[in-house]
Amino acid sequence: MSMNLSIEELKRMQNMNIMELKREDLVNAEDIVIDTTKSVESRIRSFMEQTGNPFAMNVGEYILQIGFMEGAEDSIDDRMILLTKRKTQIMV
Repeated sequence: MSMNLSIEELKRMQNMNIMELKREDLVNAEDIVIDTTKSVESRIRSFMEQTGNPFAMNVGEYILQIGFMEGAEDSIDDRMILLTKRKTQIMV
């Protein structure tokens, strides 16, 4: 995949309906390998090339769709804590 993606193409990938994603078209998250000794630009390029769609991938038997809320003031740490709290409340 070329790093010369347009903003429109990235927005299209980000806004894809998760129900329309096909597992066979998505990379497995555990197969992504990033060389952390490289520059940030090289790491981003590698991630983009390996994923194809940086907003969706297979994680085990699930499809993970990544997104963000514009204007949100919560940090990623705040969101991970919230996710963990919600996860621990789910009864099986």
